[in-house]
Amino acid sequence: MYCRSCGVKIDICKQSCPVCGADQRKRRFSFFLLVAVLLACAVFAAVLVLGTRLSKEQALTAPAAYTAQTSSTAAADSGNVVYVTHAGTKYHKAGCSYLNDSKESISLEEAQSLGYEPCAFCFGG
Repeated sequence: MYCRSCGVKIDICKQSCPVCGADQRKRRFSFFLLVAVLLACAVFAAVLVLGTRLSKEQALTAPAAYTAQTSSTAAADSGNVVYVTHAGTKYHKAGCSYLNDSKESISLEEAQSLGYEPCAFCFGG
């Protein structure tokens, strides 16, 4: 057998190298290292779960309040319905390619009073 540290040939029964004094026993996986790795994994999983839960709650509450506010107005005046997005500043017609999944229907008059401007693509100008 050879020393793990200095490479000198030593007797197989020796637990330490007679030249450099390095321990020759097989190294075992540290229990504390295992606990630290498991704890880090648990914290990481908790952060992922809580982050996902918070983002789902925010996604469910914010649009619901916006939808309740705008859908009643759009239903009252269904003749001049336009669509707006949560992050946009333009109002669109129903088939506009610039609309995304966050579209909400409101009346044309309400869209103009809220400061939305017409989309140049679907209103042509």
